[in-house]
Amino acid sequence: MNRYRQIEHTADLGLEIWGDSRSELFAQAACALREVIVADAPVSPRETQQIEVSGSDDAELLVAWLSELLFLFECRGFLPADCELEFGEGFLRAQIKGEPFDPQRHPLEREVKAITHHQVLVEEKGGQWHARVYVDI
Repeated sequence: MNRYRQIEHTADLGLEIWGDSRSELFAQAACALREVIVADAPVSPRETQQIEVSGSDDAELLVAWLSELLFLFECRGFLPADCELEFGEGFLRAQIKGEPFDPQRHPLEREVKAITHHQVLVEEKGGQWHARVYVDI
C-alpha cells in the first residue's frame, strides 16, 4: 500500500509520506520519488546498489537519501524497486534492489531536477512517522 501523496507547488512538486517506522518512511519516500519519475511502471529487483548518505538530522538524511536515488537514476539509469535500510548516528546505509531504466517499460513521467530543502520535514509522533519534501521539476 502506498503511504504517500503528491502536493502541487509552483515550480516544485511536494511529497507527503507516512510510515510506521523510520525505515518504512524512507522506503516509501523512495517509492514516491520513483512514481514521480516513471509513474506506476513496474520495477523489478534484478540488481543491487549500495549507498551511504549522511545528515545532521532526519530531514537532512531524507534530502540526501532522495538526492542519491536521483543521482542513481540520472547518472546510472537505475530505478529502485525495494530497499533495506540501516540507520546510524548521522548516516543511512542502504542496499537498494532495482533495475536499469528502460524507456520501453518505464515511460518517463516527469524530469526531476533536484531534491530541495524547502520546508522539508521529518517527524515522529506516537510511533507514526510523517515527512514532507519538495522536488524541483
